[in-house]
Amino acid sequence: MGLLNSIREVLGIASVSPGEAPAQRRPVVTYRSELVAAPPEGYESVYLPTERQAELLVPRADGLPPLHLVRHVGALWLAEDTTGKLINVDNRYLRRLGIFGVKVRGTHYYTGRAKLGPAALVREPDNPHDPNAVAIHVGGEMLGHYNKGTARSLAKRLDAGEPLQAVVISTDPAKVISAPSDILRHLYRTV
Repeated sequence: MGLLNSIREVLGIASVSPGEAPAQRRPVVTYRSELVAAPPEGYESVYLPTERQAELLVPRADGLPPLHLVRHVGALWLAEDTTGKLINVDNRYLRRLGIFGVKVRGTHYYTGRAKLGPAALVREPDNPHDPNAVAIHVGGEMLGHYNKGTARSLAKRLDAGEPLQAVVISTDPAKVISAPSDILRHLYRTV
């Protein structure tokens, strides 16, 4: 019972001896700020700071994004060229760079398995949940869908005949980026 009593002590719950009824206690309320420690001295985040995103995530003079793909913790990540800092696939500035990134939705409903590499985008205009639905297929099997917000913009481009390619960049959780082939070639230049 030593471990259990230690846990109770940390949580602020009174120990109870065998055969003794637990005392009625009011729940302990703690605030998140009490639970999160400040980063250690000298810590530098691997992510591009929010306050620099509007400044740095703009198309270059040649129209290409100031990004490249890097390997990080078993996945591919978008990284900003000048700082090398990582960008999440759901970053709001990616669309203006011609990149549609998403954490794949609904993977538990389908048999497709995420693996790094090419994926196919399949429009589903008859989808009963979303007429703008864009499914993601890997190896001929459905992996999941783009979220509704991104699917709306992506569907317009696909319906207009724009040739977009998709790539799975993370498997757990499944993340996908899609863009015109020239942008994808540009992103892969350093991998």
